[in-house]
Amino acid sequence: MNFREWNRRKNNWLRLQKGKWAAALLGKAACSPYTPAQVKRVLVLRNDNKLGDMLVSSVLFRGLRQLFPQAQIDVVAGKVNACLPEQNADIHRVYLASESFWPLLRCGIRLRKKRYDLYLDLDAAPTLSSLVFLKLLAPRWAFGFNRKNYPLYTLTQEVSLTRLHITQWYEQALRQLGFAGTLDCTYQLPLPEIARQRAGAFLEQLPRRGRLIAVSPLGASLHRSFSAEQIEQVARAFPQDNWVLLGQPGRLKEWLADRKIENVFPFYNGADIFPAAAVLQQADILLTVDTFWVHVACALQKNALAVYQKGEDNWTVWRPNYKGVTSLFCSGEQKQMPPQKIIETLQELLDKK
Repeated sequence: MNFREWNRRKNNWLRLQKGKWAAALLGKAACSPYTPAQVKRVLVLRNDNKLGDMLVSSVLFRGLRQLFPQAQIDVVAGKVNACLPEQNADIHRVYLASESFWPLLRCGIRLRKKRYDLYLDLDAAPTLSSLVFLKLLAPRWAFGFNRKNYPLYTLTQEVSLTRLHITQWYEQALRQLGFAGTLDCTYQLPLPEIARQRAGAFLEQLPRRGRLIAVSPLGASLHRSFSAEQIEQVARAFPQDNWVLLGQPGRLKEWLADRKIENVFPFYNGADIFPAAAVLQQADILLTVDTFWVHVACALQKNALAVYQKGEDNWTVWRPNYKGVTSLFCSGEQKQMPPQKIIETLQELLDKK
């Protein structure tokens, strides 16, 4: 076990201990028999600020809309991932609050007067701040997985979350709440027209070459990223194609380090991910190390080649749900994947297209 894995497990354990302490302190919620027909206002807590998690949550939002067609469905999101539910037609309103204690406390005080009927927190375990938030919110019913030791949750289901894909988490929750239909597990990513226009203007300026290959070379950290030299070698193996790099301006410029490659063009999407997604929609294939962009490819049903580190313990939960995504695994960091292996796999995938 490396240090990163040890540190992650340590933080999860500490989080669990704080949650257990808070559960005993905050007491038990008043409980009435759950009646789906009485659900008129729903609140989903999705404030981890992770874009990928929020994108996949579109499956849950769609299911909630089918289950409660007349209900108002709201979301508590982080500053970064709020852009996705704001574009989702199934969501009525988005409230901002980070996972930190005081922002979530203030949000709970603000939303208490809304008198929500149903609250969903589908994280694997509650935090101290989320339990205080739930106490303040005081909904009629609150659902969470594996919450039998957390009396503030009036609805729960005991499942092994590490053995289920994330869409199966959502389906299990919806079934518990009364959903009886067939759940559409495709991801939803509406693209605003202004994003399409910006992407179109960028693509019109590119030299007229063969195919368009989109690359998201940067992961959440450097140890989960491609190297610039690696992508340069791969791009030069396809000189007749245009390669577009997707990434935040500061990080991507630093990563490029003034490197200029004839058929490679950066597209600086900044905080707004929709123009970059619109570029991907026009691409023949995506090459990425980033799970979020894998989810975007799934949502847009675009072919993709994703490079992962071998032994990812959350693979079962977050694996791609679109058959057009091919995965390569390396024993070390992604930057150690041999460029020739990427070239050969890309060529195979492009030949099949």
